[in-house]
Amino acid sequence: MKIVVITGEESGDKLAASAIKELKKISNEPLKIFGIGGRALEKEGIQKFFDISEINVMGLIEVIPKIFKINRIIKSVVNQIIELDPDIIFTVDSPDFTLRIAERIKKRNNKLKILHYVAPSVWAWRPGRVHTVKKSVDHLLTILPFEKKIFEKYEVPTTFVGHPITEINIENFKKNQITEGDREVFLILPGSRKKEVVSLLPIYLEVIRAMKLDDKYELVMPLTKEMTFYVEDILSQFGLQNRIKIILDEHIKYSYYYHAKLGIVTSGTAALEVSYFNTPYVTAYKFNPVTYFILQFLIKTRMGNLINIIQGKFIIPELLQSKSNKDNIMYYLKKYLDDNDYLQEVLSNASEATAKLKSQSTPSIMAAEKIIQIVNEK
Repeated sequence: MKIVVITGEESGDKLAASAIKELKKISNEPLKIFGIGGRALEKEGIQKFFDISEINVMGLIEVIPKIFKINRIIKSVVNQIIELDPDIIFTVDSPDFTLRIAERIKKRNNKLKILHYVAPSVWAWRPGRVHTVKKSVDHLLTILPFEKKIFEKYEVPTTFVGHPITEINIENFKKNQITEGDREVFLILPGSRKKEVVSLLPIYLEVIRAMKLDDKYELVMPLTKEMTFYVEDILSQFGLQNRIKIILDEHIKYSYYYHAKLGIVTSGTAALEVSYFNTPYVTAYKFNPVTYFILQFLIKTRMGNLINIIQGKFIIPELLQSKSNKDNIMYYLKKYLDDNDYLQEVLSNASEATAKLKSQSTPSIMAAEKIIQIVNEK
């Protein structure tokens, strides 16, 4: 089977690689994998048109300097795919990049089959993208339970496969003894991008100092390797470089998620992961001011945290822009510690919401099975 995989950032690279790994198990023929990916897809043997490092960018303003380069990449990728004539094209997440490629491919050769994994968040902003999906892909795989109805309303063939986070088996982390002595774990997750770390970590460290959390808890900070330089520099400015344990290993990270008492988490995938382990936290985020100004006119939902969106109400404390300050974060942390009824309400809703993210099988297996099905229908 000749398959082209198109991703636009690290998270999509991991999702795609996991699906390809399952596809190898059930395919009756060897796979030839081409496309755009990162380290995860490299391990699965992808022959890259480009690396995701050349594309990965977030934010309305931040993307502007890369527009011309990205357009050149899209043109090159489309030409290579048309010439390659694959059995299927598997686009994953990053809709502003991957669906632009899909749309151009369909215009040039409508017979090529395209499966897209992770729907654009049309329920949150830019609802018109549902029409782009309809004309660009043959089938859509959604990871949120309420998305299937939205796209099926517009006659987009859709399958809810469950959220990738549900592939984590929490039972594997129960017995891991990772804490030092009797101290409980406090999580600090400053983000996976430089701008997130630089703008938010100093605020988190002010909270640590003000509440003297380093005396009461074992402070743990899971990080990507790419962020360690920026984090270590900020920690040294606060004199906390020897007071916070940095974790790079994903398996160990999940053990700390399981055993944590409390946390401060930058909004994003990490927040959902911590909720999946049913650990209470405060979430914060700061956009580029111009980006945030524009988003206020585009966003359809008042909530950004997926637990809150699924439950339809504010459960997890969300602090954006100027509200992402020391006093507000401290207020909610103290509320968790002092108000058990509030704590239990948050944990109950988080558990209920994450249960809704599960499907009949794992997302990776269902994605692999759908690839086989579409190829066999040709």
